[in-house]
Amino acid sequence: MEYGLTDSGFAAKPFSVILEEEREAWEAAFGYEIDTSADTPEGAYIGNQAMKLAQLWEKMEGLWAAGDPNSASGVYLDRLVGLVNVERKPAESTRVYTALWGKEGTPINAGHLAKMSGGEQFALQESVTIGRERLLGFTLKITDLSAGAYTFSLDSRVISFTATEDDDKEAVQQGLYDQIEAVFPGVYAADNGGDDGMEIHSQTGIVPFALFCDDPKIEIASLGALGIYQAVIPGALFTGAGTLNKIVSNVSGLDRIINYATGITGRAKESDAELRIEKNNRQKQASANELAIQNEIKKLAGVLYCRVYSNRARQEVNGRPPNSYEAIVIGGVDQEIAETIFSKGPGGIQPFGNTTVTVNDVEGFPWDIGFSRPENRFIWIRIGIQKNPEEEFPLNGIELLKENIDAWGAAKMGVGIDLMYQKLLVPVDAVPGIAFADIKVAVTDDLTPPDESAYAAANVSINERQIALIDKTRTVVWEIEEPEPGGQESDSQGAV
Repeated sequence: MEYGLTDSGFAAKPFSVILEEEREAWEAAFGYEIDTSADTPEGAYIGNQAMKLAQLWEKMEGLWAAGDPNSASGVYLDRLVGLVNVERKPAESTRVYTALWGKEGTPINAGHLAKMSGGEQFALQESVTIGRERLLGFTLKITDLSAGAYTFSLDSRVISFTATEDDDKEAVQQGLYDQIEAVFPGVYAADNGGDDGMEIHSQTGIVPFALFCDDPKIEIASLGALGIYQAVIPGALFTGAGTLNKIVSNVSGLDRIINYATGITGRAKESDAELRIEKNNRQKQASANELAIQNEIKKLAGVLYCRVYSNRARQEVNGRPPNSYEAIVIGGVDQEIAETIFSKGPGGIQPFGNTTVTVNDVEGFPWDIGFSRPENRFIWIRIGIQKNPEEEFPLNGIELLKENIDAWGAAKMGVGIDLMYQKLLVPVDAVPGIAFADIKVAVTDDLTPPDESAYAAANVSINERQIALIDKTRTVVWEIEEPEPGGQESDSQGAV
């Protein structure tokens, strides 16, 4: 057999072949009558030399493998993909947009520590002084109750409410919030505490706003300034809304912190397997095509999915205007996504979508950048099961069945993936003791339960800008009674 570099690759010489060659060389040099078995000094020496040569062959084989992206690992794979302008995604820390509640003028230095209830620590990325320019929330109190106008402004939009003599403080505060809702529908939430004041904060918990108030009848009792925290330890740490709420480093004037939005989950360093899979896609680095825009968006923190479609025709196609492209994105921050599209997209082509964000160019001119968030299609499931008398159905079998369907949906469903209802038999069959399952599904655009007539044993079509959402709270399971001989099946009571 040929060893070393061959037409089919590199073939390392095995230890057994090397040992035999070393014995033959020794005997040829010093005589064939010499005993070279392993338990003699000569044999031990020969074996030691053969092991060293085998290790050299292994090193040469490793060097060969380091030049092949399908087998290289670590820094060698980094160097190979670098030749085609691809970099390994580094580990990223979870980022959280947080409201720092306290007295106006309070400085909080970069590096200030906060933590979740589980002890995971986060550090403030940039120093913050609590003021009225970059807020996520504020608390106002009515200090002078009288008939007349109460006025302040949010992002230069005037908010005004005219009170009557019969209004109390709670009514005036509610009137002001109603005006906020009329000007900014769905943008702000409020907690009206009557004499204790009313707390108003951003619903999204990410985009800051500015506050101006010189009305002597209104006191701004507390401010919640925007601060961006980052997990001290990189990795995929999920931070739900309201979970980053404990102060580690006390600061005079800082009362509390809270995040109104789910954190932008980080990630572990891209593995060798992930890098090999993505290499071929990411090496196509044209500056203004669909794949280039898609790849740049995927690099953003918190982005879980991105697909870019274009319409280069002169008429509308699939709802997209002529000469436009649409990025469909799950996760990430709206502003960062829009800025990436603006910097990477081609000039003169419209970025289209159901979400629009304004981006300023280097000269300060505004541009409206569109992209899409997937439209939710809520799946409702009804399953009638018949137990198998030859198997034991678990005491928590119905709950287990629902959890199996949840896990299956999370793993198998995604943007643009149709729901094939018969595939639900896979998570159903994973629960022992089920002989038969009658599965019907319905779909809605919101969380309003569908009529019973809407359920059918049929597939659900999901287009490229939609996603099917499965949740056990929308799954109902009941037991079908086994029919008596000559009788008809009937549903047992107590659907769950």
